[in-house]
Amino acid sequence: MEIKSIPEIIKEMDHLVKEEKFDEAYQFANENINLNKEYVEGEYIFKNLLEELLFQITIKKEIKRKYPLMLDYSTLYSNYGNVLLHFNEYENALKSFKLSYDYNPVNVKAIFGLCEIYRHEGKWDEYFNLTIQSFKYDYYLEDLSKSFENLSLYYLNEHHASNDDENLKLSIYLSRLAESYDDSNENKTAIEFDDDALSEYNQGIEEIKDYLKSKGLPYGPSIEVITICKNLGFQLDEDKKVVPALFYFNIAYDLTGDPAIKDVIDDLNAKVERKLNE
Repeated sequence: MEIKSIPEIIKEMDHLVKEEKFDEAYQFANENINLNKEYVEGEYIFKNLLEELLFQITIKKEIKRKYPLMLDYSTLYSNYGNVLLHFNEYENALKSFKLSYDYNPVNVKAIFGLCEIYRHEGKWDEYFNLTIQSFKYDYYLEDLSKSFENLSLYYLNEHHASNDDENLKLSIYLSRLAESYDDSNENKTAIEFDDDALSEYNQGIEEIKDYLKSKGLPYGPSIEVITICKNLGFQLDEDKKVVPALFYFNIAYDLTGDPAIKDVIDDLNAKVERKLNE
């Protein structure tokens, strides 16, 4: 059997899952991924400098060895975990997501996978703690939306357990925020709300954010993520690395919609265009 590289395995699995060929993805993963790999403490892999800085700021563990992106074990195992989840193989999925999380604790795909397993097992405290953690690391709108959806599910479960209207209110508010950040998100909680509840808690997005803030709950993207992205963008532009600078400025703009950041992006795009025309 031909030995494939990690990027090749990730690419093939992404393709098969996108085509919804889950049986093929499952067989391919089983043939090419070692689920019994032993993690060595202190070994990490980050997709970009933003993830590494978030790790240093929030987790503060010693990085004894940093793998190159060619050896992205974290993405490899989070992808495998999602395929295993599709077939309800929760025990193996847990092993896979834990490996993914060990290699990169700021990989929100690993966090979301662990949350799904904890939800299935009814471990709601672990689910809540990891969901709150995920907000620190979301830098794409679809991930931020997923974090809000997960938190909405937590409070919906609390409502079912206690019949407390406050928990229902929080669940609806969080569900609305999830949709506001990614309206393509197939929200698992929204279908469980009846029309009366939706009418009663029909506040605007800014009012919802203020209410969540007053409760000490997440109400938007991480300020640290936005600040790091802007700082990296300016530093990279100063170093004449315009394309990487644009990557971080675009993240900051997507999360904030700040017109000042858009002006910087437009200036950098013009700079790239001038360079191409020289």
